[in-house]
Amino acid sequence: MRILITGASSFVGKHLVSMLLEEGYEVFHLVRVSKGLENELVWDFKSDIPEGLPPCDAVVHLAAYVYFGSEMNIDQYNVNTVSTIKLSSYAKSHKAYFVMASMAGIHGSKQTIVGIDTPVAPENHYALSKYLAEESIKTYVDNYSILRIGGIYGLDGPQHLLLNKAISDAVHKRKTPVLNGTGNAKRNYVCVLDVAQWILALIQKYKASNKKTKETLYLASKEIMSIEEYLQTIADVILRNRRLIRTDGKETTDWVIVTSEPPFKLRTFKGYLNSLI
Repeated sequence: MRILITGASSFVGKHLVSMLLEEGYEVFHLVRVSKGLENELVWDFKSDIPEGLPPCDAVVHLAAYVYFGSEMNIDQYNVNTVSTIKLSSYAKSHKAYFVMASMAGIHGSKQTIVGIDTPVAPENHYALSKYLAEESIKTYVDNYSILRIGGIYGLDGPQHLLLNKAISDAVHKRKTPVLNGTGNAKRNYVCVLDVAQWILALIQKYKASNKKTKETLYLASKEIMSIEEYLQTIADVILRNRRLIRTDGKETTDWVIVTSEPPFKLRTFKGYLNSLI
């Protein structure tokens, strides 16, 4: 089975590609800048799909331009929206299954519990570009899984999620996590390895059944923790029960995602951290 993937070197992508290759899938990469990968084609994410790309059975679209600023950036729409329209057309022409990494943030931040019945309310261009991408898939693709994902945690993950900075600083620099405010707000972030494994499971399910799939899934952990609990767990596991550094800070509200039923047992936060030591 041939898999076309964007964002192969991303936080999730590098783990997913490793899993796909281990399972014997043939992987083709669409990249903006050459990385010397096998079966690699360079694409600017706005022109036509490059020539020479063979028909693939599934498309996994992970590439994203992450920017939360208020001003419009056309490159963000090229990567997040225009590329999805182009890939949707490619998937339809080859009857390929399409998996897209979207974001639960398209619902905005005013809801404390987010799920399938929560109104869509993008608050920035990043969220809007992802919502428009979702709609293009629903319009053009016959088989798809749209993944609305909350925060993804893991070692060396994107540091716009401050939990990733806390994990990486503790592991690499032995730095104690800093808690701003009370940290009472609840979250249910999902492990990067679980996201990669979830996508692999979706591809395997599609390959086995070959049934028409049109679904929007919510990827998050079933383990709900306060921000203080996340940081204290880092201090306990990685730094051997070190006390948090506490400072005054702006309080935040709960933001919990009603997760779709995972096809396997998800990792706990403590379990993941233990795997790092």
